[in-house]
Amino acid sequence: MSDDRMKKTGEACFWLGLLIELFIVIIDKSAYINPLESQLFRLTFLLFCMKIALTKYSTKEWLCVLLFGSIMFVSYLINEKDETVRVIAFIAACKGMDIKKVMKVVFWVTLTGCAVLVVLSLTGVYGTITLTADFGRGGQLLETRYILGMGHPNALHCMIWMLIVLGVYSYADVLKWYHFAVFMAMDFVLFFLTDSKTGVIVWIFFVALAFVMRYSKKCRENKSIYILGTVIVLGCVVFAMIGSHVENTYFTPDSLMHKLDKVLNGRYQSCYAVEAARLENWKLFAAPENTEYFDAGFVRLFYWYGIVPGIIYIGMNIYLLYQSYREKDYVMFTMLVAFSIYNLMEAHFISVYILRNCLLVLMGYYWYQPFEKKPAFEGYFWQVKGLLGKA
Repeated sequence: MSDDRMKKTGEACFWLGLLIELFIVIIDKSAYINPLESQLFRLTFLLFCMKIALTKYSTKEWLCVLLFGSIMFVSYLINEKDETVRVIAFIAACKGMDIKKVMKVVFWVTLTGCAVLVVLSLTGVYGTITLTADFGRGGQLLETRYILGMGHPNALHCMIWMLIVLGVYSYADVLKWYHFAVFMAMDFVLFFLTDSKTGVIVWIFFVALAFVMRYSKKCRENKSIYILGTVIVLGCVVFAMIGSHVENTYFTPDSLMHKLDKVLNGRYQSCYAVEAARLENWKLFAAPENTEYFDAGFVRLFYWYGIVPGIIYIGMNIYLLYQSYREKDYVMFTMLVAFSIYNLMEAHFISVYILRNCLLVLMGYYWYQPFEKKPAFEGYFWQVKGLLGKA
């Protein structure tokens, strides 16, 4: 098979795997329980591995894939969560793919899927329009909020916000000031329907920061802005660590942590109630029984997967911040900061579903950039025996 044929076959495997992963995300947001989910995960993993096998990598790229693949394989052996290995396969398989094209496909497929769920719920075919429940605001009062076929009002607000994020990244070059005004208005309409405080706050932050960065060259090229963004990202992680460490006796009405956590609807008291989620009980690689759900995203990252995978993920976020400064990519910068703030309050991105987190696509594009200039050796996986000799 010629190099060109192998490249096209590998790309076909990648696109098929990507579409299936997006399909899985949409199904998860619906009321349908997918009985084939684990089989589909295995299929996409195989497709991404085929893309890797049909892609040329340099010596350093192969070593990078093998290093992080080995770490995540150890993680899988210990905590039995295969998404860590699947994420590495996906990121490695992104080599050579057009980042804008990939993000546009993610945008349009997600938009189509969400539109279908909304239409099905509104027409009464499948899914419900509203949900009546106690949403934890205190007083144990039942409230009715819109979900439009997506299971939960926060899920509805989050998915539409993700569409805005993907749309801004994909079409940043053609956006005008009035587009940002429309995005902001959409946020308040969704807030009226969902009453999602987290969603409305992070959406406002993302749109406002993206607007400022787009129309202010001084901000876009100011190194201090990117340093501040890095401080915010790391600050969110530190806050999560403190929140998972503070003892229940410290959650008194007069304590600062209590007041902050009250604003967050008691998210950190909830995660602290899970003993293995407490900072002092974090392990290098998490235990298989660490499966409980709670809202604090960064805490869930370390609780589900362990300290080593958690540090790698956060390290990749910092690396992307560096790339955003280097490329003056204001949308990627805004995404990274906004996603970190969102991770303080929600765990949408920390999931078994790869394409809930579009930062993984960006990681897939940027991980191999430092190795691009001077490859010591370039070859396919079956040529790996010659790597060290030709390096």
